[in-house]
Amino acid sequence: MLNKRAQIGETITWIIATIIIIVTLMVFIYVSGSLAKIKMINLKDLNLDSDEEINWVEMKTSFAYDLNQDKKELIDYWIKEKENEK
Repeated sequence: MLNKRAQIGETITWIIATIIIIVTLMVFIYVSGSLAKIKMINLKDLNLDSDEEINWVEMKTSFAYDLNQDKKELIDYWIKEKENEK
């Protein structure tokens, strides 16, 4: 009971583990915030308060083109296919 070495070792282990967990969480939050800023879509041409009519099909198609630049032909084919079903 007079030897406290085991308690000191266990306490240091828990302190180091807690510091590692806190640092890991801080890194995760920083990386998540950085990735969220990269994935933002800028809607500078879209005004919801305006009185003019917005063509949502064209707006969505332009977003699809921006996000999938290498698949424009596939998007056009899919739109034509849907128009032919009507």
